[in-house]
Amino acid sequence: MQGTSIYEQLYDYYKTAYYLSGEELEALQTAGKKIPYAEKEAIFQGVIDWMGTSNLFPEITITASIVHKEEILSDLVEAKLSAAYIEKHSEIRRNFLAAGVSLESFTQLLVRFHEGITKLFIKHNENALNLVLAYKKFNQIDLDILAKEYREKMTRDLEQQNEALRELSTPVAQIWENILLLPLVGFIDSKRSKDIMEAMLDKIADSQAKFFILDISGVAIVDTAVANYLIKMTKAARLMGTKCIISGISGSIAQTIVELGIAIDEIETTGSMKDALKLAIKESDQKL
Repeated sequence: MQGTSIYEQLYDYYKTAYYLSGEELEALQTAGKKIPYAEKEAIFQGVIDWMGTSNLFPEITITASIVHKEEILSDLVEAKLSAAYIEKHSEIRRNFLAAGVSLESFTQLLVRFHEGITKLFIKHNENALNLVLAYKKFNQIDLDILAKEYREKMTRDLEQQNEALRELSTPVAQIWENILLLPLVGFIDSKRSKDIMEAMLDKIADSQAKFFILDISGVAIVDTAVANYLIKMTKAARLMGTKCIISGISGSIAQTIVELGIAIDEIETTGSMKDALKLAIKESDQKL
């Protein structure tokens, strides 16, 4: 529905997915309020003690839990499920996971607390079966919120790792005034070629370099798609006012370029990185 927040959508989804009705939530909230505070607090303290002795939780997470004791007891014992609850406890889980708490440890924490509260529902209600079943549904939702945050954290971490790898695989460096160098090593596919081109153009834009040396002496073979990317890179650099020099072309790569039917005068090439650097410095000096 337009205008509905992600947490409102999740609230509707969870109630439907776990067959948790409004009447069940109301019954849980009423029953939760009737449990003596001292008994609820004892369950909470037991969990805190376990957190402290298990060595699974950084001190900051234990301190944060103690600071928010009243809020936690109210929210979890009375099953105050709502869009606001999901938003609040999603953030709590994000903070715990960011602090280094593992999914397994956090799951154990929630299960311990939920099981303790379930026993109190049974103790203080003669016909507690419906309450226990409803609270189990709430427990599953609470664990699902944790699982969702964990999946999202793993996705973010993977994206950051991929970005770091992309940066490592495209180490553009300024080796002389107005001269950039990117030495390539290993296997080059179309995806990496695209990343290389983006890194090259970004660095050119930032530095306003006049020469860009692309050394491919460490690359054994490229396919026609990658060879095309090399040509596109030289042309894109030229449009930005930068001359691109490709050094270290092997016989097999030269053959691929020739088979593409590309006129050799479209590409500035040298046999080695050293020759490319000499050429760039010489031409740069002429333009000073």
